[in-house]
Amino acid sequence: MSEREAQELIAKADKKATSSSWFFGGNKYEEAAEMYTKAANIYKMAKRWKESGDTFCKAADMQLKMNERDEAASTFINASKSYKKCSPQDAIASLEKAIVILTEKGRFQSAAKHQEDIAGIYESELVDLDQAMRAYEVAADWYAGESSTALAHKCMLKVATFAAQLGQYDKAIEKFEMVASASLDNQLMKWSLKEYFLKAGLCHIATGDSVSAHNAVARYCEMDVTFGSTRECQFLQSILTAVDNSDVGQFTGSVVEFDQLTKLDNWKTKILLEIKNSIGEESSLI
Repeated sequence: MSEREAQELIAKADKKATSSSWFFGGNKYEEAAEMYTKAANIYKMAKRWKESGDTFCKAADMQLKMNERDEAASTFINASKSYKKCSPQDAIASLEKAIVILTEKGRFQSAAKHQEDIAGIYESELVDLDQAMRAYEVAADWYAGESSTALAHKCMLKVATFAAQLGQYDKAIEKFEMVASASLDNQLMKWSLKEYFLKAGLCHIATGDSVSAHNAVARYCEMDVTFGSTRECQFLQSILTAVDNSDVGQFTGSVVEFDQLTKLDNWKTKILLEIKNSIGEESSLI
């Protein structure tokens, strides 16, 4: 099968779709949709991703004209898979069209999965953290509505992570604490609590509200009686003391000591650097 064959199929489908159907016979839109789909798959095999995506979209438009909305949603998703190879924005647009249909049909679990795909494109392909955060938040809400708790939490943690990177610490704290609270009685999730509390605690300190940060750490110790004895809790308390004393040396020492046993990732390092810089600002004013 050649690209020439795909072009011929599209030309026939275009003609079929715009023809007058006065005669009794087959559905012109159905026939056009079949030809567009075949052409789209030929382009897909040839790795002509843009042409494949465009042609899948034409097939979906025919299916919409026939009110075959489930089929149209699937075809828009196929279009997005082709577009993802060449045009992230077109991939998102196709997924959004599919999601409109899925939510109309009450298929929120499937809609959430594709909303998560959109978030992933914003995160990895377009590196737009604000849009990624918004998309993950919608996916989390839909998953939660379908009682898919683990998937909702996964998306919520993404929201928290990006919110902190964007300096929206209150939002990050809310999401980290929400997942932590929901994980308290879950034996599979309990091992992650100290990580959620650490991240939420760092966000509290980064807001510059020391009283609120102290209260938060105390609250985490009440929520989970084992947290107080963890290195994560001791680390939060030591850097809080350094912040309270405007002691950059003590702060740096605490960070180095923690990092030697538990390697700090880029996310924590960035927030710790912001906290350290704020100590420098405060001490320079004295």
